[in-house]
Amino acid sequence: MTDKEICRYLELVDRRLFILVHSGINWKPEYAEELEAIDRELEELKKVVDSEHEKRRRAA
Repeated sequence: MTDKEICRYLELVDRRLFILVHSGINWKPEYAEELEAIDRELEELKKVVDSEHEKRRRAA
């Protein structure tokens, strides 16, 4: 996993958590669309993360 992928993953998780924690009564309809886009991108990056975990398990 590259540094760029790690940073992107962390940025997406941070943004997702920010929306979920801070939106509350200030929820905007566009948040739903943004969360869906974030989830799609995280799903792809999760495959890379899982692959890295598997490599480490095999090496141990």
